[in-house]
Amino acid sequence: MFNLFWDLLGGWKQVRAYAGFSYQMSRKGKRRIVPIEGYRNHGLADNDWIETGKFADDRLAARFGGYIHNPTKKPPKRQRLAKVDFALTR
Repeated sequence: MFNLFWDLLGGWKQVRAYAGFSYQMSRKGKRRIVPIEGYRNHGLADNDWIETGKFADDRLAARFGGYIHNPTKKPPKRQRLAKVDFALTR
């Protein structure tokens, strides 16, 4: 509780929360990564963000950002029985 109050006075703000970590930046431009308490499965922290200021998945978004998924318009050949209305098919 005291740490939370001290962080508010110190000027830390959350930039992003991802994979169980809170990415925070201070008013002076310093960066830190804090694990989120109570998060079940932590992923890997993006430590390159502390050094460079760029997230690793931003490169993926720039590379694959223009991808659009257009499913086919025709109905499926087979359906699950729970999805079929038997009153209409008899």
